[in-house]
Parts: sequence; C-alpha cells; structure tokens
Amino acid sequence: MTDTTPTRPTLREDLSTMPENHLDVVVAPGSIDENRAASLRTRITAIISMPLFFLLAFTICYVSAAHAPVPHDLALTLAGPRTVTSELADAINDKAPGAFDITQTTTSATARDAVAQRDAVGALLIDGTDVTTIVASGGGALAVQTVTTAGQQVAAELGGNATVENVAPLPSDDPGGSILFLFLVICTVGAFLAVTGITQAFPKARARAMVLTAAGAAAIVPVIGFSLISVYVDYEVSFGTVAALLGIGMLYTFTIGLIATVLTLLLGQAAILGEILVLVALNFPSAGGSVPESMLPPFWQVVHSIWVGSAGFEAMRGVMFFDGNQVAPWLLQLVIWTVAALLLTLLIAFSRRKRDRRATPDTVLELSASPAAL
Repeated sequence: MTDTTPTRPTLREDLSTMPENHLDVVVAPGSIDENRAASLRTRITAIISMPLFFLLAFTICYVSAAHAPVPHDLALTLAGPRTVTSELADAINDKAPGAFDITQTTTSATARDAVAQRDAVGALLIDGTDVTTIVASGGGALAVQTVTTAGQQVAAELGGNATVENVAPLPSDDPGGSILFLFLVICTVGAFLAVTGITQAFPKARARAMVLTAAGAAAIVPVIGFSLISVYVDYEVSFGTVAALLGIGMLYTFTIGLIATVLTLLLGQAAILGEILVLVALNFPSAGGSVPESMLPPFWQVVHSIWVGSAGFEAMRGVMFFDGNQVAPWLLQLVIWTVAALLLTLLIAFSRRKRDRRATPDTVLELSASPAAL
C-alpha cells in the first residue's frame, strides 16, 4: 500500500518557492519579480512597520529635543561699567553654569546691535540700577522669555526697574513665531511627497524624472504655501523680502526633493522609512522652530549646526525678521546639501546605467543560446 501522506517541504524547498517580494528577505539588486504581487506577510509587515517607525522616531526625536528647554551657551551681552558687568557675569555663571555665553561691552549701542545682527540672543543694558533687556522675538519666543527673566532678576538685585526692548518683533498675527516654521514643514512635506508620488505612480521612473519632479515641486510648493499663509498672517514686509523668502523656500524644497530622490534610488520602496528619519524625525526638531538653537540640548545643537532643515529655517528667519543678517552662512550650508544631494543622485544614476549596459550583452547571449530563441 502506497503512503500518500504529504511530506513537509524541507527548508531549502521553502526558500526556493518563497515569493521574492518579501521585506524580510535579502535579495540581490534587480532580482525581485516586479510582476508578482507582494505576499500577505509582506503587506502586513509594511502596514505595521511604517507607522510604528514613524511613531517611535518622531516621538523620541521631538520629545528629546523639546522637553524642558533650558539655555545652553545662550549668547548674552552685558553692557555697562566694566566693574558692574564683570560682577554680574560671575554671578550669572555661578548661578547657572553653562547656561549663558556672556560677552561684555561698555557701549549700549554695541550690545543692541549684537542682538539685531544675531551675534547675541539677548542683551542687558545696565544704567545705574535700571536694566534694559534687549530681545529679538523673531529669533525664538522661548529665548525671549529666558533673557527677559534674567533681566528682571538682575534689576531686582540692583534694586532698580527692568524694561524690555524688542529689536526683531514678530507680527501680531503670529505672536508665537510658529507660522514660519509651518512654512518650512510645508516645503519639506510637499517636496518628498511629490517624489514619493511619482515613484508610486511610475515604479520604473528614472532619476531624471525624480529630479524634474523635485524641481517642479520647488517652483510650486513654496508659492502656494506662502500664499495660503498670507491669507491669515500679515508679515508687513516688502516685496523684496517676500521674494527672498520664496527663493530660499524654492532652494530648500528642491534640496529636500533631491534627498528624497537619493533615498528612493538607494532604498526603493523602503525609502519612506529613510525620509521619515532624515527629513522629519531629525529635521524638524533640530531646525530651531519650536525650540530655538540656544535652548536645544547639546546633541540637537550639533545637529542644528549641520542639518538641512536648520539651514533653510535660519536663512528664512534671517530674511524675515533680521534684515538679512547672518543669512549667508546658513545659505552656504543649504547649498552644500543641495550640491551633495545632486552629486549623489548623478553618481547613483550613472552607476546604475553603467551596470545595466554591462548586463545587456549577457542577457542577449543567454536568449540566443536558449532553445526558445532558435
């Protein structure tokens, strides 16, 4: 009697018959059958992993950057008699070590200009027992509160009065300064969603199509975004200032699109995970919008000094609130990201084209040698 009980396939047989489109299987480039639908296991893995990754990455990064903000080397200028400012500087450093990076001057105009030109976050002008606190709310509302509190404490110790002077005020329609940061978010999301969208609609889209999509998004997204913002917020700035802001927004949007292109070329369908990490989780908390750079933890201050989002946002902030002061170094940082992303895109596209050309003769040879080709 013949035993018809089915035998369990061996591990080798399991692997040989497993569908190729699995997120948990390492495959060689070009080995995935694009005509074969993803397995149920792959779909469930994708459905769970992407939102879970976003939840963990965004929450951990944003909370670690924004929780309990305190000053770290906040640039503060003291103006007044040298003996008075020296004693105050020592007292402040003893009370809050590492919180302030204090410079001293005997000229009130120098201290005021330091804040207006973004060389200092705030300044305290000592005139007898009275203290004038110089702030720039365009540089971050949280920093204004910290500098104002310091001025009040110094005035209380001297037995005088404290007044506040704002050299870079925010518009009345945006007292918290969050709308400009929202503009950065619009440019970011609009750029990488445009690239993601075209790769979803055309899975075989080449790098050239992605770059053109990034350029199109750069021309459209900032204009539409700022136009909608202007319906609700009047920044009371000149046309030239708005044009400069849009120019920075376009360059930033194009850069984000190029970064999304690089991630797509390298990671394929998993690029969304890279975009969440690079363009959202690391980008937004370090930009200095919700928490200014002077109030970020040391790790995030380092990220702020090199990242693409901070480059775009600080350049925008300098144009809108500080008459263009300190815009050049941030623009240079943004351009470095743009050039690097463009070069990486060209390098990856060139290497893939070269690889495809090498593979073409082998494919023709195999077809000509097969019986079906005869």
